[in-house]
Amino acid sequence: MIFCVIGLFIPGFTAILLVGTQLFLDKLGMECTNIWKSFWVFSWIGMIALPILYFKKLKKKETETHDKLKTYLIFFNFFEYLFIQTALSVFSTTANTLCYVSDGQNGIELVFTAWMSLPILIIFSYFFEYHTETIVRDK
Repeated sequence: MIFCVIGLFIPGFTAILLVGTQLFLDKLGMECTNIWKSFWVFSWIGMIALPILYFKKLKKKETETHDKLKTYLIFFNFFEYLFIQTALSVFSTTANTLCYVSDGQNGIELVFTAWMSLPILIIFSYFFEYHTETIVRDK
């Protein structure tokens, strides 16, 4: 839940991370619109697969300490936040807009989709926090 509160303030940083990665791959010779399309495909896959993989990991890690499980939850929240932010941006922009439109708002859509991802992340956080507490309590 703490990560979600911080998430109100950091969407710009994750948007900069995404645009910076796009610029880096662009310098390596990839075409910009293909980069964003790849981001969207990987993000949708990651957004769906990561909660499933994390839950399976929690089921196997019943001998882990509470602090270690909290650390796993923080990493899950960060990556799921990034995946959801990127995946939702496909509904508010196009690859051409992100790459070639210079109206001063390139990437601002990523900030808005980051805020839209917070309710989803809160639900996951509560679910996994409850499951983590159950594992620790059952030990």
